[in-house]
Amino acid sequence: MKNLLTRTLTGILFIVIITTAVLSGAYTFLFIFGIISLLGYIEFINLTQFGRKFDKILLMLDMAGTCALFLAVFSFSGQLPYNFQKASILTYVIYLVVRPVTQLYSTPEKSPITSWAYSILGQIYVVLPLALLGVWGYKSDYQLFMNTEYLLMALFIFVWTNDTGAYIVGCTLGKHRLFERISPKKSWEGFFGGLAFCIILASLANHIIPGMLSTAQWIGMGILTSIFSTWGDLCESLLKRTAGVKDSGKILPGHGGILDRFDSELIASPVIFIYLTFVL
Repeated sequence: MKNLLTRTLTGILFIVIITTAVLSGAYTFLFIFGIISLLGYIEFINLTQFGRKFDKILLMLDMAGTCALFLAVFSFSGQLPYNFQKASILTYVIYLVVRPVTQLYSTPEKSPITSWAYSILGQIYVVLPLALLGVWGYKSDYQLFMNTEYLLMALFIFVWTNDTGAYIVGCTLGKHRLFERISPKKSWEGFFGGLAFCIILASLANHIIPGMLSTAQWIGMGILTSIFSTWGDLCESLLKRTAGVKDSGKILPGHGGILDRFDSELIASPVIFIYLTFVL
């Protein structure tokens, strides 16, 4: 009972924070999701240590690179001054040069290339997709004729709806395993349940937020989000199973870590970015 209460309160607080970050403007998003990206990246580095010793200098350098990448990608929304965009891109390019050189002089380890590779992979897997949310969510060209932050909020709502539908239908009717090797509890029935919930919501979206997308376009977004958010969940499960842990972290009581909460968006975000680039 106590765990359920903790999980519920954390879930409510999580929704409030995300809604505030998305609907309060580009700079609020930049601040909150910048922190989320950094915490998620640190979780990824922790998960991929695999018994290797931490090098504090490399970790600090990687965190600086993470911040530079997030700012550089977000700057393509047009919400930051041009000189700031150039500075952030330049900083990240410098990081890409300094990082491998620093590895040469770091504490000797059995797999130095592994350390180097995971540092970059974490930025691509965690930071880039979260920064892309800000690019299409607040792109100044789009905001001339629509409130694109509502599209960004819709992505999160589709993800939450997919999770809810998959859980309800999976618990009720689930018999056929979706991907037993990676996630034994997920079922095909749950997957199609989440997909159906997203399609129903997408069919109503044009009445809830008129003038943004057509009903067909909303349904397309709902279907893509459902499919790729499921893959995102499975990819993170693969990461955790490889690391031999149940949760990616403990920062969210009852829910695990940042990656546990944003695993779906990490794969769905680039896909919706591509989709909306062609739709808008």
